[in-house]
Amino acid sequence: MRFAKVLWTIFRRLMILALLGLTFVGSVLGVIYFSRGREVVVPKVVGKTQKEAQQIAQSSGLAIDIVEIVDEKSPANIILRQDPKSGMVVKRGYTIKVYLTREKN
Repeated sequence: MRFAKVLWTIFRRLMILALLGLTFVGSVLGVIYFSRGREVVVPKVVGKTQKEAQQIAQSSGLAIDIVEIVDEKSPANIILRQDPKSGMVVKRGYTIKVYLTREKN
């Protein structure tokens, strides 16, 4: 009878450890899943004005970081490049870096 009691105690402890392990793994997987955030496709803003690009980005849930460059061959106040390129998938809230032409002073 004593042997059965020992086995039962060991079994209960193993079950408690298994449940704690499953709870831990489930929690970790839940945190990973919910921390990923919603993903969006980067819109094309090349060829747009600064105001147009900001409106397009905001409607997708993205932000814009503007880098002003001087390019004598291109019209002023137009976006020449963007990073990341359009069509890439990023998390909502990501900041797109755009290169906006300015007139040479």
